[in-house]
Amino acid sequence: MQIVKQNGHWNFMGAVLWKTPGFETNDLGYMRVTDQILSVLWGGYNQFNPKGFYKSFNINSDFFAINNFGGNWVGGGYEWNANINLKNFWNAWTGGSLNTSSLSTDMLRGGPMMKLPGTFNSRIGFSTDNRKKLVLSVFANGSKEFENSSNNLYTEVDITYKPSDFIFFTVSPSYNKSYSELQYVTQTDFNGINRYIFASINQKTISTSFRVNLNLSPNLTFQYWGQPFVATGKYFDYKFIMTPMANSYQDRFQTYSQSQISLSGDHYNVDENVDGKTDYTIGKSDFNVKQFLSNLVVRWEYSPGSTVFLVWSQTRSYNSDSGQMDFFNNIGDLFNKGKNTPHNVFLVKFSYRFGL
Repeated sequence: MQIVKQNGHWNFMGAVLWKTPGFETNDLGYMRVTDQILSVLWGGYNQFNPKGFYKSFNINSDFFAINNFGGNWVGGGYEWNANINLKNFWNAWTGGSLNTSSLSTDMLRGGPMMKLPGTFNSRIGFSTDNRKKLVLSVFANGSKEFENSSNNLYTEVDITYKPSDFIFFTVSPSYNKSYSELQYVTQTDFNGINRYIFASINQKTISTSFRVNLNLSPNLTFQYWGQPFVATGKYFDYKFIMTPMANSYQDRFQTYSQSQISLSGDHYNVDENVDGKTDYTIGKSDFNVKQFLSNLVVRWEYSPGSTVFLVWSQTRSYNSDSGQMDFFNNIGDLFNKGKNTPHNVFLVKFSYRFGL
């Protein structure tokens, strides 16, 4: 249910959306959360008359609050966005959000509700004139949870070069680094009590996309896309949830001491009551995932409405449990035939248009 004003410079919206606890659409599509009442109050200003150094700009922000049907405050916050189009055809944008502490029904994967710290998010970016031969776009976003419980930084640069009207090249490197103090690991049982096991994790991801578009004629085109990708995760400071709804963040979990946990091969032995006997084990979850994905497509329209596509797709993957990032050696592992054999798919698609 919503009320909207969307003409003129000033725009406003008030909305309430709800999903009842028994609402179920997973036979039709994917839905993460039910039992939710979302209230939003939004306002924005648009300036579409060119003045000074800009062609147009807009700013908007909103307040939101989330409750459940049990009357609990689930979360809320404030969001803002702004973008501007300059007279030299450059664009710039920014935005962010400030979220209160929240209650999560899925943090413990089917367990009880858990209180999570609030977060601060921000983003910024710009792009140059896309009519030029060389086009640059830079984007970054970051987030930080209060209580220093997590942080995340993502950056991406897109560089497009168009030496002529029939060919262009695009390179898009990106880097993501994150830390979380509460990464779900597994669930087990200790003396009839559920143990929800978490750990701190440092993650890094580096990837680069390459794209080439070659149009030899309106009827014959070549397209290539490739992406090497390396992601690592290192788990440490294993812990279990004690009191998920405690007011103090540090009281919600307990980190295992060195006398309670020890590494043995590919798993950890946990002696929670320190009686010299293993109470349960936790699998070692560190990962180093390397992939290379690529597609080459040749399109030939040999007759109006009739087309042949020739496709070559290649996938390379190589994984280990080191948890450490060594980018150049990791990429070398992908193309070392002694360690990795590519998976190739060749496809021909043919269509013919019958004129009636």
